[in-house]
Amino acid sequence: MKKRLLTKIAAALLACTTLGAVLPAGVGASASSDPLIVVSLGDSYSAGEGIPAFYGQEKPWEQRVYDEDWLAHRSKKSWPGLLSFSGVSGTMNSYNVRERNAANCKWYFAAASGAETKHISKQTQEKKTSKRVSLFKTMKTTYQLPKQIDVFNKVSEDVDYVTMTIGGNDVGFADIITTCATGSTYLHFGSGKLKLEKEIDSIWEQFGTTRANIKRVYKDVEARAGQQAEIIVAGYPKLLDKEGKGVLISEKEATIVNQNVTKFNNRIADIVSECKSEGMQIHFVDVEAEFDQGGGHQAYSDDAWINSIILTKQDQDLEQTGFVSAYSIHPNENGAKAYARCVNAKIREIENSRMLRNTVMRAAPAALSDDLPEETLPETEAIVTIVDVDPDAAEVTTATESTTEPAETAAEPAETTAEPAETDAAEAEQPAAEETAES
Repeated sequence: MKKRLLTKIAAALLACTTLGAVLPAGVGASASSDPLIVVSLGDSYSAGEGIPAFYGQEKPWEQRVYDEDWLAHRSKKSWPGLLSFSGVSGTMNSYNVRERNAANCKWYFAAASGAETKHISKQTQEKKTSKRVSLFKTMKTTYQLPKQIDVFNKVSEDVDYVTMTIGGNDVGFADIITTCATGSTYLHFGSGKLKLEKEIDSIWEQFGTTRANIKRVYKDVEARAGQQAEIIVAGYPKLLDKEGKGVLISEKEATIVNQNVTKFNNRIADIVSECKSEGMQIHFVDVEAEFDQGGGHQAYSDDAWINSIILTKQDQDLEQTGFVSAYSIHPNENGAKAYARCVNAKIREIENSRMLRNTVMRAAPAALSDDLPEETLPETEAIVTIVDVDPDAAEVTTATESTTEPAETAAEPAETTAEPAETDAAEAEQPAAEETAES
Protein backbone atom coordinates (compact mmCIF):
# COMPACT_ATOMS: atom_id res chain seq x y z
CA MET A 1 0.00 0.00 0.00
CA LYS A 2 2.82 2.38 0.93
CA LYS A 3 4.45 1.82 -2.43
CA ARG A 4 1.23 2.50 -4.31
CA LEU A 5 0.71 5.81 -2.46
CA LEU A 6 4.24 7.00 -3.17
CA THR A 7 3.86 6.14 -6.83
CA LYS A 8 0.56 8.05 -7.07
CA ILE A 9 2.05 11.12 -5.41
CA ALA A 10 5.05 10.98 -7.73
CA ALA A 11 2.77 10.86 -10.77
CA ALA A 12 0.68 13.75 -9.50
CA LEU A 13 3.73 15.90 -8.79
CA LEU A 14 5.15 15.12 -12.19
CA ALA A 15 1.91 16.20 -13.86
CA CYS A 16 1.72 19.37 -11.77
CA THR A 17 5.33 20.29 -12.48
CA THR A 18 4.76 19.86 -16.18
CA LEU A 19 1.58 21.94 -15.96
CA GLY A 20 3.41 24.71 -14.18
CA ALA A 21 6.06 24.77 -16.87
CA VAL A 22 3.60 25.26 -19.72
CA LEU A 23 0.92 27.53 -18.28
CA PRO A 24 1.33 31.21 -19.23
CA ALA A 25 2.35 33.73 -16.61
CA GLY A 26 -0.42 34.92 -14.34
CA VAL A 27 -2.78 32.02 -15.06
CA GLY A 28 -3.97 30.67 -11.73
CA ALA A 29 -5.64 27.37 -11.15
CA SER A 30 -8.71 28.98 -9.65
CA ALA A 31 -10.07 32.40 -8.91
CA SER A 32 -10.42 33.64 -5.36
CA SER A 33 -13.36 35.60 -4.05
CA ASP A 34 -11.12 37.53 -1.64
CA PRO A 35 -9.94 40.96 -2.83
CA LEU A 36 -6.30 41.52 -3.72
CA ILE A 37 -4.73 43.63 -0.97
CA VAL A 38 -1.56 45.60 -1.74
CA VAL A 39 0.19 47.93 0.72
CA SER A 40 2.98 50.30 -0.38
CA LEU A 41 5.34 51.72 2.24
CA GLY A 42 8.72 53.43 2.19
CA ASP A 43 10.56 56.62 1.37
CA SER A 44 10.48 59.20 -1.43
CA TYR A 45 11.56 56.69 -4.08
CA SER A 46 8.32 54.79 -3.41
CA ALA A 47 6.19 57.89 -2.75
CA GLY A 48 7.13 59.41 -6.10
CA GLU A 49 8.82 62.62 -4.95
CA GLY A 50 9.62 64.76 -7.96
CA ILE A 51 6.79 63.43 -10.16
CA PRO A 52 3.70 65.66 -9.87
CA ALA A 53 0.74 65.50 -9.74
CA PHE A 54 0.54 64.48 -6.09
CA TYR A 55 -2.63 63.29 -4.42
CA GLY A 56 -4.24 66.29 -2.74
CA GLN A 57 -2.40 69.01 -4.64
CA GLU A 58 -5.63 70.28 -6.22
CA LYS A 59 -6.73 71.62 -2.84
CA PRO A 60 -6.12 75.25 -1.80
CA TRP A 61 -2.82 75.74 0.05
CA GLU A 62 -4.63 76.27 3.36
CA GLN A 63 -6.15 72.76 3.07
CA ARG A 64 -3.22 71.14 1.29
CA VAL A 65 -0.91 71.64 4.25
CA TYR A 66 -3.10 69.27 6.32
CA ASP A 67 -3.57 66.64 3.62
CA GLU A 68 -1.41 63.61 4.45
CA ASP A 69 -1.13 62.46 0.84
CA TRP A 70 0.18 65.83 -0.29
CA LEU A 71 2.49 66.25 2.69
CA ALA A 72 3.98 62.82 1.93
CA HIS A 73 4.22 63.78 -1.78
CA ARG A 74 2.48 60.60 -2.90
CA SER A 75 2.50 60.85 -6.66
CA LYS A 76 -0.24 59.68 -8.99
CA LYS A 77 2.61 58.49 -11.22
CA SER A 78 4.64 56.62 -8.59
CA TRP A 79 5.88 53.13 -9.44
CA PRO A 80 3.74 51.36 -6.80
CA GLY A 81 0.70 52.84 -8.54
CA LEU A 82 1.87 51.30 -11.83
CA LEU A 83 1.97 47.73 -10.51
CA SER A 84 -0.37 45.16 -12.05
CA PHE A 85 -1.61 41.73 -10.95
CA SER A 86 -3.25 38.86 -12.76
CA GLY A 87 -7.02 38.80 -12.39
CA VAL A 88 -7.17 42.56 -11.77
CA SER A 89 -7.63 44.98 -14.65
CA GLY A 90 -5.49 48.10 -14.83
CA THR A 91 -2.90 49.17 -12.26
CA MET A 92 -2.99 50.01 -8.56
CA ASN A 93 -3.69 53.67 -9.29
CA SER A 94 -7.26 52.59 -10.07
CA TYR A 95 -7.67 50.97 -6.64
CA ASN A 96 -6.37 53.60 -4.22
CA VAL A 97 -8.65 53.16 -1.19
CA ARG A 98 -8.64 56.91 -0.56
CA GLU A 99 -10.40 57.42 -3.89
CA ARG A 100 -12.26 54.18 -4.59
CA ASN A 101 -13.73 51.26 -2.66
CA ALA A 102 -13.41 48.42 -5.18
CA ALA A 103 -14.58 44.94 -4.28
CA ASN A 104 -11.83 43.00 -6.04
CA CYS A 105 -8.70 45.02 -5.19
CA LYS A 106 -7.57 47.54 -2.59
CA TRP A 107 -4.32 49.53 -2.67
CA TYR A 108 -3.11 51.25 0.52
CA PHE A 109 -0.48 53.90 -0.29
CA ALA A 110 1.46 54.99 2.81
CA ALA A 111 4.99 55.77 1.53
CA ALA A 112 6.25 59.25 2.42
CA SER A 113 9.01 61.41 1.06
CA GLY A 114 11.86 61.78 3.54
CA ALA A 115 10.93 58.69 5.55
CA GLU A 116 13.62 56.83 7.47
CA THR A 117 13.35 53.35 8.95
CA LYS A 118 12.12 54.83 12.24
CA HIS A 119 9.11 56.34 10.47
CA ILE A 120 7.83 52.94 9.38
CA SER A 121 7.06 51.45 12.77
CA LYS A 122 8.63 53.50 15.57
CA GLN A 123 7.63 57.15 15.37
CA THR A 124 5.64 59.76 13.48
CA GLN A 125 7.23 61.86 10.76
CA GLU A 126 7.24 65.62 11.08
CA LYS A 127 6.31 67.64 8.01
CA LYS A 128 6.82 71.38 7.82
CA THR A 129 5.48 73.74 5.19
CA SER A 130 6.19 77.40 4.52
CA LYS A 131 4.93 79.86 1.97
CA ARG A 132 5.37 83.62 1.71
CA VAL A 133 1.93 85.19 1.43
CA SER A 134 3.11 88.79 1.47
CA LEU A 135 6.31 90.78 1.71
CA PHE A 136 6.22 90.62 5.49
CA LYS A 137 4.27 87.44 6.17
CA THR A 138 5.11 83.75 5.74
CA MET A 139 2.59 81.01 6.43
CA LYS A 140 4.16 78.06 8.29
CA THR A 141 2.65 74.79 9.50
CA THR A 142 3.89 71.62 11.19
CA TYR A 143 2.10 68.29 10.88
CA GLN A 144 2.89 64.79 12.15
CA LEU A 145 2.37 61.99 9.64
CA PRO A 146 1.37 58.75 11.42
CA LYS A 147 3.73 55.78 11.55
CA GLN A 148 3.41 54.09 8.19
CA ILE A 149 2.73 50.71 9.75
CA ASP A 150 -0.49 52.12 11.19
CA VAL A 151 -2.00 51.76 7.72
CA PHE A 152 -2.55 48.08 8.57
CA ASN A 153 -5.16 49.21 11.09
CA LYS A 154 -7.33 50.06 8.09
CA VAL A 155 -6.91 46.66 6.43
CA SER A 156 -9.52 44.06 7.36
CA GLU A 157 -8.57 41.34 4.82
CA ASP A 158 -5.41 39.26 4.43
CA VAL A 159 -2.61 41.27 2.83
CA ASP A 160 -1.25 39.78 -0.38
CA TYR A 161 1.68 42.09 -1.16
CA VAL A 162 3.73 44.77 0.58
CA THR A 163 6.16 46.90 -1.45
CA MET A 164 8.79 49.33 -0.22
CA THR A 165 12.07 51.16 -0.63
CA ILE A 166 13.69 52.13 2.66
CA GLY A 167 17.11 52.97 4.03
CA GLY A 168 18.26 55.68 1.63
CA ASN A 169 17.52 58.47 4.07
CA ASP A 170 19.14 56.55 6.93
CA VAL A 171 22.48 56.67 5.10
CA GLY A 172 21.94 60.26 3.94
CA PHE A 173 21.76 60.10 0.16
CA ALA A 174 20.50 63.69 0.11
CA ASP A 175 23.45 64.94 2.17
CA ILE A 176 25.89 63.08 -0.07
CA ILE A 177 24.55 64.75 -3.21
CA THR A 178 24.64 68.15 -1.49
CA THR A 179 28.30 67.54 -0.64
CA CYS A 180 29.03 66.69 -4.26
CA ALA A 181 27.45 69.91 -5.47
CA THR A 182 29.05 72.19 -2.89
CA GLY A 183 32.46 70.57 -2.42
CA SER A 184 33.68 69.61 -5.87
CA THR A 185 36.99 67.80 -6.25
CA TYR A 186 38.07 70.68 -8.45
CA LEU A 187 38.20 72.79 -5.28
CA HIS A 188 40.06 70.14 -3.29
CA PHE A 189 43.77 70.55 -2.78
CA GLY A 190 46.22 68.25 -1.07
CA SER A 191 46.37 64.48 -0.71
CA GLY A 192 43.81 64.04 2.06
CA LYS A 193 40.41 62.48 1.61
CA LEU A 194 37.56 64.42 0.04
CA LYS A 195 34.78 65.59 2.32
CA LEU A 196 32.54 63.24 0.33
CA GLU A 197 34.80 60.29 1.09
CA LYS A 198 34.83 61.11 4.79
CA GLU A 199 31.03 61.24 4.87
CA ILE A 200 30.78 57.87 3.14
CA ASP A 201 33.35 56.35 5.50
CA SER A 202 31.14 57.48 8.37
CA ILE A 203 28.12 55.78 6.79
CA TRP A 204 29.85 52.41 6.71
CA GLU A 205 31.32 52.80 10.19
CA GLN A 206 27.77 53.13 11.52
CA PHE A 207 26.15 50.65 9.17
CA GLY A 208 25.70 48.02 11.86
CA THR A 209 22.97 50.18 13.37
CA THR A 210 21.42 50.94 9.98
CA ARG A 211 21.42 47.26 9.10
CA ALA A 212 19.62 46.37 12.33
CA ASN A 213 17.04 49.10 11.69
CA ILE A 214 16.33 47.88 8.16
CA LYS A 215 15.90 44.29 9.29
CA ARG A 216 13.65 45.42 12.13
CA VAL A 217 11.40 47.17 9.60
CA TYR A 218 11.07 43.97 7.58
CA LYS A 219 10.18 42.00 10.71
CA ASP A 220 7.72 44.63 11.93
CA VAL A 221 6.00 44.72 8.55
CA GLU A 222 5.72 40.95 8.45
CA ALA A 223 4.21 40.94 11.95
CA ARG A 224 1.49 43.36 10.87
CA ALA A 225 0.91 42.16 7.30
CA GLY A 226 0.91 38.46 8.21
CA GLN A 227 3.17 35.62 7.16
CA GLN A 228 1.05 35.01 4.05
CA ALA A 229 2.06 38.42 2.61
CA GLU A 230 4.75 38.63 -0.06
CA ILE A 231 7.11 41.49 0.85
CA ILE A 232 8.91 43.09 -2.09
CA VAL A 233 11.91 45.32 -1.32
CA ALA A 234 13.24 47.38 -4.24
CA GLY A 235 16.75 48.76 -4.30
CA TYR A 236 18.00 52.09 -5.63
CA PRO A 237 19.49 53.03 -9.03
CA LYS A 238 22.92 54.56 -9.44
CA LEU A 239 22.26 58.28 -9.09
CA LEU A 240 24.72 60.18 -11.27
CA ASP A 241 25.93 59.96 -14.85
CA LYS A 242 29.29 58.18 -14.83
CA GLU A 243 31.00 61.24 -16.31
CA GLY A 244 29.60 63.63 -13.71
CA LYS A 245 28.47 67.13 -14.56
CA GLY A 246 31.31 69.51 -15.23
CA VAL A 247 32.43 71.58 -12.25
CA LEU A 248 29.22 70.82 -10.34
CA ILE A 249 29.94 67.09 -9.96
CA SER A 250 33.26 65.62 -11.02
CA GLU A 251 33.69 62.20 -12.62
CA LYS A 252 35.48 61.03 -9.47
CA GLU A 253 32.58 62.10 -7.26
CA ALA A 254 30.05 60.41 -9.54
CA THR A 255 32.08 57.20 -9.44
CA ILE A 256 32.32 57.27 -5.64
CA VAL A 257 28.58 57.88 -5.22
CA ASN A 258 27.52 55.21 -7.71
CA GLN A 259 29.89 52.57 -6.32
CA ASN A 260 28.50 53.13 -2.84
CA VAL A 261 24.89 52.95 -4.05
CA THR A 262 25.74 49.51 -5.44
CA LYS A 263 27.41 48.57 -2.17
CA PHE A 264 24.29 49.68 -0.28
CA ASN A 265 22.02 47.65 -2.58
CA ASN A 266 24.18 44.59 -1.97
CA ARG A 267 23.78 45.07 1.78
CA ILE A 268 19.99 45.34 1.43
CA ALA A 269 19.95 42.18 -0.68
CA ASP A 270 21.96 40.41 2.04
CA ILE A 271 19.44 41.44 4.70
CA VAL A 272 16.56 40.22 2.53
CA SER A 273 18.33 36.88 1.99
CA GLU A 274 18.87 36.51 5.71
CA CYS A 275 15.20 37.20 6.44
CA LYS A 276 14.20 34.74 3.71
CA SER A 277 16.38 32.03 5.27
CA GLU A 278 14.48 32.64 8.51
CA GLY A 279 11.18 31.83 6.83
CA MET A 280 9.97 35.25 5.69
CA GLN A 281 8.30 35.58 2.27
CA ILE A 282 10.46 38.49 1.17
CA HIS A 283 12.09 39.33 -2.16
CA PHE A 284 14.71 41.85 -3.31
CA VAL A 285 14.34 43.62 -6.66
CA ASP A 286 17.49 45.08 -8.20
CA VAL A 287 16.77 48.11 -10.42
CA GLU A 288 20.35 49.05 -11.27
CA ALA A 289 20.54 47.05 -14.51
CA GLU A 290 17.33 48.65 -15.79
CA PHE A 291 18.65 52.17 -15.18
CA ASP A 292 22.09 51.26 -16.59
CA GLN A 293 20.85 50.00 -19.95
CA GLY A 294 21.67 51.93 -23.12
CA GLY A 295 24.61 53.74 -21.56
CA GLY A 296 22.78 54.76 -18.40
CA HIS A 297 19.82 56.92 -17.41
CA GLN A 298 21.18 58.55 -14.27
CA ALA A 299 20.89 62.24 -13.46
CA TYR A 300 22.74 64.40 -16.03
CA SER A 301 22.80 61.63 -18.64
CA ASP A 302 21.49 62.33 -22.15
CA ASP A 303 18.26 60.43 -21.44
CA ALA A 304 17.93 60.88 -17.70
CA TRP A 305 15.34 58.94 -15.70
CA ILE A 306 16.47 60.74 -12.54
CA ASN A 307 16.00 64.45 -11.94
CA SER A 308 19.13 66.59 -11.77
CA ILE A 309 19.76 69.01 -8.91
CA ILE A 310 17.00 71.62 -9.32
CA LEU A 311 18.17 74.91 -7.87
CA THR A 312 14.78 76.64 -7.66
CA LYS A 313 11.70 75.69 -5.67
CA GLN A 314 8.96 73.97 -7.64
CA ASP A 315 5.25 74.70 -7.42
CA GLN A 316 4.49 71.71 -5.14
CA ASP A 317 7.50 71.92 -2.82
CA LEU A 318 6.34 71.87 0.79
CA GLU A 319 8.67 74.71 1.67
CA GLN A 320 8.45 77.51 -0.84
CA THR A 321 11.17 79.59 0.79
CA GLY A 322 14.87 79.01 0.18
CA PHE A 323 16.57 77.21 -2.68
CA VAL A 324 16.89 73.70 -4.18
CA SER A 325 13.78 71.64 -4.85
CA ALA A 326 13.00 68.39 -3.06
CA TYR A 327 12.44 66.98 -6.55
CA SER A 328 16.22 66.81 -7.01
CA ILE A 329 17.91 63.41 -7.60
CA HIS A 330 14.63 61.49 -7.62
CA PRO A 331 13.26 59.35 -10.44
CA ASN A 332 11.16 61.19 -13.00
CA GLU A 333 8.15 59.66 -14.76
CA ASN A 334 10.35 57.41 -16.92
CA GLY A 335 12.25 56.35 -13.82
CA ALA A 336 9.02 55.33 -12.12
CA LYS A 337 8.09 53.25 -15.16
CA ALA A 338 11.50 51.55 -15.00
CA TYR A 339 10.93 50.67 -11.34
CA ALA A 340 7.49 49.30 -12.20
CA ARG A 341 8.91 47.08 -14.96
CA CYS A 342 11.37 45.52 -12.52
CA VAL A 343 8.85 44.98 -9.73
CA ASN A 344 6.14 43.72 -12.09
CA ALA A 345 8.59 41.10 -13.36
CA LYS A 346 9.11 39.90 -9.78
CA ILE A 347 5.34 39.82 -9.20
CA ARG A 348 4.94 37.56 -12.25
CA GLU A 349 7.53 35.17 -10.83
CA ILE A 350 5.81 35.09 -7.44
CA GLU A 351 2.39 34.51 -9.02
CA ASN A 352 3.68 31.65 -11.16
CA SER A 353 5.34 30.09 -8.12
CA ARG A 354 2.10 30.38 -6.13
CA MET A 355 0.15 28.86 -9.02
CA LEU A 356 2.45 25.85 -9.13
CA ARG A 357 2.33 25.31 -5.37
CA ASN A 358 -1.47 25.55 -5.34
CA THR A 359 -1.75 23.11 -8.23
CA VAL A 360 0.43 20.59 -6.41
CA MET A 361 -1.55 20.98 -3.20
CA ARG A 362 -4.85 20.37 -5.01
CA ALA A 363 -3.54 17.43 -6.99
CA ALA A 364 -1.82 15.59 -4.11
CA PRO A 365 -5.07 14.49 -2.36
CA ALA A 366 -6.38 13.14 -5.67
CA ALA A 367 -3.19 11.14 -6.04
CA LEU A 368 -3.97 9.33 -2.80
CA SER A 369 -7.29 8.05 -4.15
CA ASP A 370 -7.69 4.29 -4.62
CA ASP A 371 -9.72 4.84 -7.77
CA LEU A 372 -6.77 4.10 -10.04
CA PRO A 373 -6.62 0.49 -11.31
CA GLU A 374 -4.37 -1.76 -9.27
CA GLU A 375 -2.46 -2.90 -12.36
CA THR A 376 -1.22 0.69 -12.90
CA LEU A 377 0.53 0.62 -9.52
CA PRO A 378 3.58 -1.66 -9.68
CA GLU A 379 4.68 -3.11 -6.35
CA THR A 380 8.18 -1.71 -6.78
CA GLU A 381 10.54 1.02 -5.73
CA ALA A 382 8.96 4.50 -5.95
CA ILE A 383 11.08 7.65 -6.16
CA VAL A 384 9.16 10.75 -5.08
CA THR A 385 10.57 14.10 -6.14
CA ILE A 386 9.24 17.14 -4.31
CA VAL A 387 9.52 20.34 -6.30
CA ASP A 388 10.27 23.54 -4.38
CA VAL A 389 9.82 26.60 -6.60
CA ASP A 390 11.51 29.69 -5.20
CA PRO A 391 10.90 32.85 -7.27
CA ASP A 392 14.21 34.28 -6.00
CA ALA A 393 16.29 31.17 -6.76
CA ALA A 394 18.32 30.72 -9.93
CA GLU A 395 16.94 27.23 -10.41
CA VAL A 396 14.42 24.77 -9.04
CA THR A 397 15.57 22.79 -6.03
CA THR A 398 14.48 19.22 -5.38
CA ALA A 399 14.50 16.79 -2.52
CA THR A 400 14.17 13.10 -3.43
CA GLU A 401 12.94 10.31 -1.18
CA SER A 402 13.40 6.71 -2.24
CA THR A 403 11.38 3.92 -0.61
CA THR A 404 11.96 0.27 -1.46
CA GLU A 405 10.10 -2.83 -0.32
CA PRO A 406 10.51 -6.47 -1.39
CA ALA A 407 8.25 -7.62 -4.22
CA GLU A 408 5.24 -9.63 -3.09
CA THR A 409 5.69 -12.15 -5.93
CA ALA A 410 8.57 -14.14 -7.30
CA ALA A 411 8.48 -12.10 -10.47
CA GLU A 412 11.35 -9.69 -11.05
CA PRO A 413 10.25 -6.21 -9.98
CA ALA A 414 9.95 -3.50 -12.59
CA GLU A 415 11.49 -0.17 -11.59
CA THR A 416 9.28 2.87 -11.76
CA THR A 417 10.84 6.31 -11.59
CA ALA A 418 8.95 9.60 -11.73
CA GLU A 419 11.18 12.48 -12.61
CA PRO A 420 10.11 16.15 -12.65
CA ALA A 421 9.89 18.15 -15.81
CA GLU A 422 12.44 20.88 -15.95
CA THR A 423 11.17 24.09 -14.44
CA ASP A 424 12.85 27.39 -14.93
CA ALA A 425 12.29 29.80 -12.09
CA ALA A 426 14.92 32.28 -13.18
CA GLU A 427 14.81 35.52 -11.38
CA ALA A 428 14.01 38.76 -13.25
CA GLU A 429 15.63 40.75 -10.56
CA GLN A 430 14.89 43.75 -10.04
CA PRO A 431 10.59 63.66 5.03
CA ALA A 432 12.01 65.82 7.11
CA ALA A 433 10.64 68.73 5.07
CA GLU A 434 13.71 70.87 5.67
CA GLU A 435 16.02 68.61 3.65
CA THR A 436 17.11 70.16 0.39
CA ALA A 437 16.97 66.97 -1.61
CA GLU A 438 14.90 64.25 0.03
CA SER A 439 15.34 60.66 -0.75
